[in-house]
Amino acid sequence: MTFFPPGPEIPELEEEEAEPSQPRWWQAPEDELPELLPVSEVLAVTDHVAVALIGIAVHSDGVQLQVERRLRRNGLPLRDWNELCNAFTEHMSFGGPIDATGRLRFGVVLADGTKVTDASPFFACGDPMVEPEGHTLSRRQLGGGGGGSTYSSADHLWLWPLPPAGPIELVMQWPALGIQETRLVVDASLVPELAARAQSFWPR
Repeated sequence: MTFFPPGPEIPELEEEEAEPSQPRWWQAPEDELPELLPVSEVLAVTDHVAVALIGIAVHSDGVQLQVERRLRRNGLPLRDWNELCNAFTEHMSFGGPIDATGRLRFGVVLADGTKVTDASPFFACGDPMVEPEGHTLSRRQLGGGGGGSTYSSADHLWLWPLPPAGPIELVMQWPALGIQETRLVVDASLVPELAARAQSFWPR
């Protein structure tokens, strides 16, 4: 006889369902190492806000534009600074809830003239699992943080599928923070070549 009594019987695990696959138009694939297109350009600057494109990750079937946002207090009274932080994090605008017309928006113009915005067009059909027609641009906010005088945040803009060869024009506006429509043209002629070199971490 052993000192310890027998433990409870462990029930057999039910057969697991297959892992769901994430639609490739939702966001950049996490199982792939992209090639990087070096870009470092300021999109907009005010007394308190700066927005910049800091790089483009080129995947086999799309590109991810990486945007950095910076906020500085720059002498604002504490109450005004707190309101500015709320607007920057898109919790609320000055004096109340966010006005949809004042929110941060992104879009692109492709080399063939196609215009794509971050308005989640793949949800328009009512089923996000249904593959959309044409190009889509989805925005993924990466959170942020800061202290008493600065705050930073970032956005990943997933453009799917791969854009046609030629320039990509990135368009943004943020009226709530005093940034009207601004545009930046990026030389994306290397995208097809870079996309062919993207590597999968694991065999597919």
